Amino acid sequence: MAERGGRPPLAEERGQSTVEYALVLGAFLAMAVALAALWRFLGQGVAADIAARAASHGLGAGTVAALQDVLLY
Repeated sequence: MAERGGRPPLAEERGQSTVEYALVLGAFLAMAVALAALWRFLGQGVAADIAARAASHGLGAGTVAALQDVLLY
């Protein structure tokens, strides 16, 4: 039995599932690309360099300056 418009309900469900599949596939690919970029970023040591620079920011000025740096962050 056809609904309004003369299309069977099954045809509308197929279209909906295709759209849902495309949305989920796009989200999955975006996550995969983001994870690959993060992996590369961490693998090259860029994150370690940034962390080392941030950790040594206030350490050269003494303990009080280091505590101020940590507490004011």
